[in-house]
Amino acid sequence: MHLYAGAYHIFRRAAPQAGLYCFYLSMTMPPRVRGPTFGSRRGPILLVLLAALVSVSAWTFSRAAYQVKPLPAPIERGMSFVHSVGQGGGTGYGSVTSKASLRELHDLGVRWVSLMPFGFMNSPRETSVHWVGGTQAGESDERLRRETAAAHGLGIKVMLKPHLWIRGGQWCGVIDPSSGPGPRPGWAEWFASYQDFLLRYARLAAEIGADSLVVGVELCKSTATPEGEQRWRGLIAEVRKVFHGPLVYAANWDEVERVPFWDAVDFIGTQFYPPLADAANASPAAMAGRLRIELDRLATVSHRVQRPVIFTEVGYKSIRDTILSPHLWPEHLKGEEQVSEPAQAQAYQVFFDGIRDRDFVRGVYPWKWFSDPDSTEEGPAGFGIRGKLAERVIRSAYRL
Repeated sequence: MHLYAGAYHIFRRAAPQAGLYCFYLSMTMPPRVRGPTFGSRRGPILLVLLAALVSVSAWTFSRAAYQVKPLPAPIERGMSFVHSVGQGGGTGYGSVTSKASLRELHDLGVRWVSLMPFGFMNSPRETSVHWVGGTQAGESDERLRRETAAAHGLGIKVMLKPHLWIRGGQWCGVIDPSSGPGPRPGWAEWFASYQDFLLRYARLAAEIGADSLVVGVELCKSTATPEGEQRWRGLIAEVRKVFHGPLVYAANWDEVERVPFWDAVDFIGTQFYPPLADAANASPAAMAGRLRIELDRLATVSHRVQRPVIFTEVGYKSIRDTILSPHLWPEHLKGEEQVSEPAQAQAYQVFFDGIRDRDFVRGVYPWKWFSDPDSTEEGPAGFGIRGKLAERVIRSAYRL
């Protein structure tokens, strides 16, 4: 019986339910069904070992299907780490729950996280940026202090990345205080308010020992105005007086080529959400070809301004059509999309395979991982990575 037991344990590790089932069949099959070969003493063992071999092969294939080669060591292995606002922020930054999530990320191979406090605007035409860190559920300074200390304690570096949120969920790329009917105060007042907001976080970044700071995220219209370049250069100069670490501007993926002040920051940041295909059933080769075009554009900018690129965000939802409109927020979906973890995982595979040998890449921050693993802030069709097939892809990419 020790041979039976050995076969059983092999199968149990490969595929528990199938192993038990086949083992049961081999032991209970009547002799007239087993035939001359399986009627022998070794018959049941051969059946179990054969089934185990098939199961192990299938298990190995399924694992390999969501693997990529590791990224080169110099690339920042990051994650967009989102503050969970549930329970009044009690499971967000600085909480015991969040610290446990940081440990999960460390085990995943993550060595950088972006922490994202938000400022607030009532409309895209407002000239004031409001600090909301004092709200009960928000990303308070104290929460950011504790979260940074927890990350550093695990050997994870921190990129502080202030964002803007507009009432109603409008995209910050449409902020334009000079638009609208009647006389408008224009950009001067907005930049003055935004500078106050950003310098607040620059001082906090210096205090808590943040390892880098993002000076702006997807503020497309501000970088496109005639006076935008000088205003941004002035703002960045003021930030450098306070924070002495590396600075990044996180441009929208279709904004990168138009930003006129890349030489004033240390890294080109890109919020990378271009479509990878025009049809959901596109082949990996077709997706790779589409990605190559986008990466070539980034390479051209990087080499022209002599600045490396950080993918400050890159993300794919867990839906069948994820490669068609990666930028689309889950709440803007029609609700009829087919949930598909494999589609999300495949998109990440194509992405990581595409950037691996690009010498201009210095960091990657997939979007996203909640501080609370039980967060219900988005459903199964969302960008979240934890516990999905995409997590396997990132784990393999981040191996050192």
